[in-house]
Amino acid sequence: MTGRMDGGEQQADRPFVLVDDDRDAHWGLFGPGTMTWRIHSDPLIGLAALRSLAMRVLHPEGLSAVFATARRVDDPWDRLTWTLRHLGVTTFGSGAEVAVAGARMRAVLMQITGVTANGEEYRGDDPDLVTWLHCCQVDSFVDVTRRGGLQLTNAEHDTYLREQQRMAAVWGLEPDQVPASRRELARYFQTVRPRLRMTAPARAFIDAIVSPGLPELMTLTQPNRPAWAPVAGLAFGCLPNWARRLYTSPPSTGPAALGSSATTVALHTLRDSLSGRSGQVGRGLV
Repeated sequence: MTGRMDGGEQQADRPFVLVDDDRDAHWGLFGPGTMTWRIHSDPLIGLAALRSLAMRVLHPEGLSAVFATARRVDDPWDRLTWTLRHLGVTTFGSGAEVAVAGARMRAVLMQITGVTANGEEYRGDDPDLVTWLHCCQVDSFVDVTRRGGLQLTNAEHDTYLREQQRMAAVWGLEPDQVPASRRELARYFQTVRPRLRMTAPARAFIDAIVSPGLPELMTLTQPNRPAWAPVAGLAFGCLPNWARRLYTSPPSTGPAALGSSATTVALHTLRDSLSGRSGQVGRGLV
């Protein structure tokens, strides 16, 4: 896989594009003028990342990739912290920082092995599996931030998906292996849906999201819980209807039980309350 430097020279040892016409050479994958910076800087990106994880565990092999960096299947916060740190580096970091983060990600995926329900062996760096991880992430980031109030046109949505082909390359994929438009992304999910199911580990992970928040005193022992943890059930509420239907006993109370319109209103409210706080993804997480 090749990358492009400023002079148009092809560098075979670079797994991603380092520069683009809309930013200075010291930026890594992206720059201030990209849709990626705009979306990944949104106050709701943490909740969007949690929604992505809730989608990923619905894939029988995808949940192995989620749990590879989680201490317990019923503790999503540790896994979320890992995701946000990786996101901060690959979005806002320099080329060298992105290269290191990408190598770590690929190393984690290479260590994952298992056997499918059909008795076939799989690896975490299988392109089909990495594509699933990628698609869950980009779909979640756009869906949550747009519903929360980020003004984003359909054309800008497509631009973001094309930009994220660079992120896919960091994870070891060829850029053309992942959807580059809203239509392609929708077609991908339609194709993969028959393979998804709710397993016991997946349910334990999602239960930890939709369950009521811990009493305030208990949260002191869990410093990695974000300020919005009590309403984390909104991440479940933002899942596509087909994904929510896999959860055979849907929540009856709390944010996770809200209907589609109420969830959108709640996202707007949460986004307004988080705006201006220091908890946004950025260089503070790098």
